[in-house]
Amino acid sequence: MKTVRNVLLIVALLVASLWAKTEYYILPVILDGVHEDYAEKIVTLTKSYLIVDGNEIVSDPSECDYVLQIKLIRKEKGIALVYEKMNKKNEVLWSYGRIVYSPDDFVLVVSYVSREIDKRNVDFIWGFGFGALGMVRPVKIVDYNYEPFVQLNLGSVALSSSFTFAFIGSKTHGRSGSFFAVNFSVAYMFGHHYIVPYLGVGANFALIENKVKVDTPIELDSIVNESVKTPGVFFKIGAALKTDNEGSVMLEARYFREFKEMKKAHSEEKSFVHGFSVGVKFGV
Repeated sequence: MKTVRNVLLIVALLVASLWAKTEYYILPVILDGVHEDYAEKIVTLTKSYLIVDGNEIVSDPSECDYVLQIKLIRKEKGIALVYEKMNKKNEVLWSYGRIVYSPDDFVLVVSYVSREIDKRNVDFIWGFGFGALGMVRPVKIVDYNYEPFVQLNLGSVALSSSFTFAFIGSKTHGRSGSFFAVNFSVAYMFGHHYIVPYLGVGANFALIENKVKVDTPIELDSIVNESVKTPGVFFKIGAALKTDNEGSVMLEARYFREFKEMKKAHSEEKSFVHGFSVGVKFGV
């Protein structure tokens, strides 16, 4: 358990260090038949509401995460107030528009925009991950693990499914085994920065096998095999890093605990299977 606590502490510190506010650069307001005083008023309101909702306004476009374009267009009845959230390639990621009839209506629109602008659109990701998987009980052993996955981001919530497989130990050292698990999890993503910390919980169904080579009076080099099929739960903490080409890199640590006990090979002692994993996942 000390090893698990240390791993989770390290990842928690990493996630904390990566925490950052979403940074916006506001372009000059596009005016069409509207007095420039309106532009100053809408920019001031927008900055105030975005800051209150935990964002940051920067004066240098090279330092921002997103660019915000505001448009005020005179219509036959009223003024069209339009917001466009763009990436650094000027690709529109989110937009909202509404007709207002006086400057007093600006507050309603700005309030709505500040709440909705950071909500992610539905985003489907698939990819592959690898890292290290360690069992604490019934045996202490660490080896490489691999994990293809799919993930669906719905706003600040990420739903994911994956398949974990690991071949643990070594026959030449007298101990070998395998760990196969189907995983389903839900995680909450804190913020919408290019670096997004997250916490999650999940359930799995695992097939675990442990083989130990032992010497017996009758036969040398006999293999004792213990295995279990079991449901379980896991907790995860990590950070997702979004790349410029819309790919994702996720650093993640998990603690898992299965519901069924498993005997140690060549022993009558039983214990619940539990352990940890750390790794990196690449998605597109």
